[in-house]
Amino acid sequence: MRSGVKNVDTYLRYMVFGLMASDGGGILTQIYQIAMILSFLIFPALIIFGPRLMIWQVTKKLDSALLDLEAFHNDTKAMFLDKLNPQADEAFNEKFRSMKNFQMSAPTQLDPAGMVGRLENVLDASEGKFKRFVRTNADTEDEEELANLNMAFKGVMGTQQIFKVMRHFKELITKTGNFQLIGITQMMIPIYTELAEAQKGATRAFIDEAPIGDAIGPLVAAKLIEEEPEEVAEDIIHSEEEIDDQTVHVIKSKGPGARLGKYGNAIDELADETDLEAIITVDAASKFEGEETGTVNEGVGVMMGGPGVEKSKIEEAATDHDVPLEGVVIKQSAPEASKPMKKEIYEAYKPAVEKVKEIAGEFDGEVAVIGVGNTCGVKNRKEEVSTIHNRLQKYWKEYEQEDEEDVSHMGLMSAMPGGESSKLEDMAETFMWNLPR
Repeated sequence: MRSGVKNVDTYLRYMVFGLMASDGGGILTQIYQIAMILSFLIFPALIIFGPRLMIWQVTKKLDSALLDLEAFHNDTKAMFLDKLNPQADEAFNEKFRSMKNFQMSAPTQLDPAGMVGRLENVLDASEGKFKRFVRTNADTEDEEELANLNMAFKGVMGTQQIFKVMRHFKELITKTGNFQLIGITQMMIPIYTELAEAQKGATRAFIDEAPIGDAIGPLVAAKLIEEEPEEVAEDIIHSEEEIDDQTVHVIKSKGPGARLGKYGNAIDELADETDLEAIITVDAASKFEGEETGTVNEGVGVMMGGPGVEKSKIEEAATDHDVPLEGVVIKQSAPEASKPMKKEIYEAYKPAVEKVKEIAGEFDGEVAVIGVGNTCGVKNRKEEVSTIHNRLQKYWKEYEQEDEEDVSHMGLMSAMPGGESSKLEDMAETFMWNLPR
């Protein structure tokens, strides 16, 4: 018998039948017969009740997730309203309800020509609407506070939208029992929960005027600015600096209010007026699992996320003037980019500044450095940002006490190319346009 054994499975099968034969119809045979009967009974039961069990499990997970998402939204809304308008009346409440459910229709892509301009027009219109709402209802006229409130409101909209999306999928699963939808939703639960929590953290940072992880680019730029800068485009400042006997044009969003600004317009005008030899963009970048937060790397191209309007403008200006595009990135996860700046990210400004100087030194002529990112809590000059770490101390203590997960679930959207994962990315991108970063 052993000579006919080809593998372990065959051997085990022969062994079982051998034991049963030697048992003479005893206990082993009876156990085997019972197991066979149970398997015939369980299999159809799984076919009948398995789908219902799966739906029940996902529904329970969704119920729990929805409670968390609703809490994130309520906390975010409370922080915002307490800062914006503590004495809200009925008219304001109705306007607020309508605005937090704001929808933006992206321009059609049927005719790609002029897509950037059409997208910019839609984005500018939505941004103008948010600013008017905040300015009309805020108790302050301070421009920096208004900028922070404008960005905080996007956190309210973000958490609201995430809650609505997940509730939508729960209702669809309950009504249809669709297995494909169940699989997609199971992947979405941890991703969107993490995203909502990050938006709550971002809103808190904007209310407190604390730098978020994405502000590392503007911080690096501010560390290079000694002279008094001037505003050269919408929410964008520029300073011409002499660094190591080289002319460096430093560009960043105007701080300390939470702004992004028109980087593309600023660099286009600068490229027309000067003979640039390089454009260096500095920005936060998503890290891979296993990479340390705060790692500084270099590359080529425009290091910039978002809908792509400003990135396209910078690329076009660089192409028209034949200027190479250099980049410096500071690695962090997507939630870390939205939350108050971690100590590891803050400390990365030193090697990032040295990396910028190193790259600039590779060219003989003038270079431009763009500190890309949300400039909340980051003022405009080196001497003005020397005490940023003091405002971040309380957050660093909180991070030390937290039992944070080692894995960022948002990375799943990019880790699984094609198929349903690409749909997840598209869905996230649809409403992440307006979320604060």
